[in-house]
Amino acid sequence: MPSKIVTTESLRQLWYTVIGEKTFFSLESRVFHAVSIAGFLAAILNGLIIAIMDMYLWAVLMFAVSLVMLLTYYVSRFKRKLYLGIVIIGLGSNLAAASTYFLSGGSNGVTLLWFILIMFVITVVVPRKQFWIWVPPNFIMVIALLIAEYYHPEWIKPMYASERNRLIDLGQTMFEVVALFCLIVIYLKTNYKREKSLAKERQEQLEETNEAKNKLFSIVAHDLKAPLASIENYLELLGQISLSPEEKGSIEKDLLRSTRQTSELLQNILSWSKDQMNGVAVHLQQIFVQQTLDNTIRVQQNLATDKCISFVHEIDAELQVIADPNMLQLVIRNLLNNAVKFTPAGGEIKLSYMNDEDQCVLVIQDNGIGINQNESDIFSLKSNGTYGTNNEKGVGLGLSLTKTYVELQGGKLWFESEPGKGTTFYVSLAPSHSTCFA
Repeated sequence: MPSKIVTTESLRQLWYTVIGEKTFFSLESRVFHAVSIAGFLAAILNGLIIAIMDMYLWAVLMFAVSLVMLLTYYVSRFKRKLYLGIVIIGLGSNLAAASTYFLSGGSNGVTLLWFILIMFVITVVVPRKQFWIWVPPNFIMVIALLIAEYYHPEWIKPMYASERNRLIDLGQTMFEVVALFCLIVIYLKTNYKREKSLAKERQEQLEETNEAKNKLFSIVAHDLKAPLASIENYLELLGQISLSPEEKGSIEKDLLRSTRQTSELLQNILSWSKDQMNGVAVHLQQIFVQQTLDNTIRVQQNLATDKCISFVHEIDAELQVIADPNMLQLVIRNLLNNAVKFTPAGGEIKLSYMNDEDQCVLVIQDNGIGINQNESDIFSLKSNGTYGTNNEKGVGLGLSLTKTYVELQGGKLWFESEPGKGTTFYVSLAPSHSTCFA
């Protein structure tokens, strides 16, 4: 089975090498290259068959045609002069077919088949604005030859020594022409389906991005307005009435929590917007997990302490993984922040790791409110916003970014949850030098 796969892939690579990659050549150029090579092989085959039938002069002519086909391929494929190649093959093939029409049996020979193929190929490869330069004159030439044959049948010279030879030549020429037709049509259909699929995929991505953008603008408009209004109201109160130290402390604590939530939202929106505009650049490297996440863990630990939540982390100082440090920080920050958000006072959050076959799995566990079954699509931007145990607002952007960043690092993200008992998130990453051990 592996050898078959390698052979198929090798043939595919050879095909792309012959006709050219779509990155560098237009569809018309690639079709022209395919036709030129196929025409070269067909002319060689035709010449050999004609030579076997002792028609050596015609065999020499077919070998000359094969060289012309090879020349047009070289001019277009390697010199990047498609139009020059079209001119050579268009003028050359038409002049050759027209000049030999009466010498090759006229309408009883194979020349009409070649005229049909020439018109089809030119129609496919020439630019639209040059269509009228090539196709109508070609068509007029064929009509003129048929009219001339009709009024002057004596001009027709027999080409074949026997009816058997004529049928052999006609049959193999018909096969070659039909094969070239099929090759071109199949290739065009394949490219059409591929481009249609890509266009549909791009449209779906654009619609999803626009939907996410609209949702984010709505969130920003609402969630930025609330903390700013709270700060404005607090400052107005300070100027109008006298507040006790306890009242000031309570209001300032609420404002601090609201500001932190807004800061978290803005960080995620900034990351998402940057990815949408510039694409995501992943810089995988060997990192020490504890050292990389030290600041993130301390910040989230302080948030947990403010909410009277126990925070435990059990990450070995020597634990190493292959990851992007900035992405990993965002992933763990969002997961820990969610755990703090949805765990009530007196609860517990635990950050640990475990070995899972050839992967190192970071585990974020809490005994909070859990996730309902109808909220299982939490990694989508289409998920509904949720509120934490202290009415902290969650909009779903953080988890969507988290899943995207984990997968970009070659990892996996999944969770287990039971409503009322808590949730456990698992982040699977590639270990470094087997340093992920239980």
